[in-house]
Amino acid sequence: MDEAKITVLYDEGAAEGTTYIGAVGFSLLIEADGERTLFGLGRRERYLSNNMYVADVEADSITRVVVSHNHIDHWGALPALTRAREEKIDVYAPASAWGEKKIIGTTGMTFTPAVMEKVERKDVAGWVQLSEHLFITEPIAFHDGSGYEVFMVLKSRSGPVLMSGCCHCGLDHVFEAVKDKFGAYPVAVIGGLHLGGKKDRLADLYAEYLQTIGCRHLYLNHCTGEIGIGRLRVTLGLKGVNSFYVGQSVDFKVF
Repeated sequence: MDEAKITVLYDEGAAEGTTYIGAVGFSLLIEADGERTLFGLGRRERYLSNNMYVADVEADSITRVVVSHNHIDHWGALPALTRAREEKIDVYAPASAWGEKKIIGTTGMTFTPAVMEKVERKDVAGWVQLSEHLFITEPIAFHDGSGYEVFMVLKSRSGPVLMSGCCHCGLDHVFEAVKDKFGAYPVAVIGGLHLGGKKDRLADLYAEYLQTIGCRHLYLNHCTGEIGIGRLRVTLGLKGVNSFYVGQSVDFKVF
């Protein structure tokens, strides 16, 4: 039985006893169907470079990059990847993730000409099938209407596995989109759920929703926050709600 492997390359937390670096940002390495996809890149170039080195991941071994949305902690380290590569790389993202440089900060992804020479821009307007078992969702609007976010789905033997950068649109909207596509709700969630800070009520709503539909395998990091993860455990228990830090991996059987 073939397996897919998902490893954290960039997050605020890092596995103890290693030389991985934890920093604000998000990146998953998805190994499926003989290909490697980076979902997110993190914010700082030197931290992504360090963590790829420690994980023994060569830049040219990456098949493609997927960026979920326009926030810099999901794309800022792209120059480190392109600089280390010989070949161009496809970068998938909703069109709203691209922006321009301002006096203070940026409105979305913007890079020097040298970086863009190594990038093949792929705007995501609907569902995209990347390989036999790996998909990008259609762009889903932020709850405040300020942008769009895409998610990744692995079609595993037990059901869809959802990977989330931040979930600015609300968890139920993503789950319904996955069910419409695959005929089943996600059996596992990996990544950020935007529960950092004092969002106990939202965490409780998410926990009740996940309990109702039977999704009890959670591997959470980034903007979920330790407080958010702890709050989910109040309802869902310790067994299924896992902190998922740099250097940690999870495997899923695929058809």
